Amino acid sequence: MSSDSKLLLGLILGAATGAVAGLLLAPASGKETRENLSEKAGELKSDFDKKFNELSKKIKDLDDESLKDFKEKFSDMKTSVKEKYDQVAAKVKDLEKELSEKIDSLKKEAKTVEANANSI
Repeated sequence: MSSDSKLLLGLILGAATGAVAGLLLAPASGKETRENLSEKAGELKSDFDKKFNELSKKIKDLDDESLKDFKEKFSDMKTSVKEKYDQVAAKVKDLEKELSEKIDSLKKEAKTVEANANSI
């Protein structure tokens, strides 16, 4: 549980406990106490809704910010991987060319050796 949600839960429980204790200890008739409890419950619900909406907005903002950061990091990583791929692809092409040239050179040497062997 995050510290924000713990704080919110603590505030809600503290407010509810204080409201109920104040109403039950106040010298009032049963009807007045019920009306006061109803009124305090409405206020508590309103406070809870307000805090919940604030917390939801913070979470959404955090999610939006995290998503933006993720997209930026992913884009950077994608660019980096593409650059590395291009470098490796270029090296592979160079190696293929070099290998092809060596094969051609070996074939020529083999023909020369064969020709020399036939002439002996």
